[in-house]
Amino acid sequence: MLKLNKQWFYLLGAACLLTACSEEVKPGAKQTKAGAKSTPAVITAMAQAKPMRQSDQSLKLANQIAAKKTQKAKLASKGQAIEAVLPTRTDQYTILFDLNSNQLNQAYKGELIAFAEYLNKNPHKKVHVDGFTCELGSAEYNVALGQRRAYAVARFLESKGVNARQIILVSYGKERPTDPSHNELAWMKNRRVEVFF
Repeated sequence: MLKLNKQWFYLLGAACLLTACSEEVKPGAKQTKAGAKSTPAVITAMAQAKPMRQSDQSLKLANQIAAKKTQKAKLASKGQAIEAVLPTRTDQYTILFDLNSNQLNQAYKGELIAFAEYLNKNPHKKVHVDGFTCELGSAEYNVALGQRRAYAVARFLESKGVNARQIILVSYGKERPTDPSHNELAWMKNRRVEVFF
């Protein structure tokens, strides 16, 4: 019943828009195939627009992210492990690095410890550790630097008891930038390692 009322509401709104924006049809005015006079593209698009449904991909993704954040907050408030809300390919954990460096920053170690605890409890699971660089420097140098960055994260996970066979290392170098702009802010975002299951 509620869905039906929403559809009528959208149809009524579109009809009101069309009526309010209509002009008197003059003799010789251009007609569409259906016999109605031509309307501005914006009004036509609004009349044809469909309401957002729960099945839309973007809405699903937004709901999943919100649910993960809520779940993570609940677990943290209870002092429980956050293993149930670890990232997936669509929601990976990103670690940023300084220029020409593969030194792991202390700020990222807490989340990596949670990854390590999860992997230790689930020895059949594998984690992807992908290394990236900014566009500065040669392709060969950047592939090697991306590999060193990914290896630094892998070494940290191994130091917390994770088996090396559970870690999949890849270096993309300066390929696949997260921000394709050519400025310092983009380069800072691109100097990274992405960790996901």
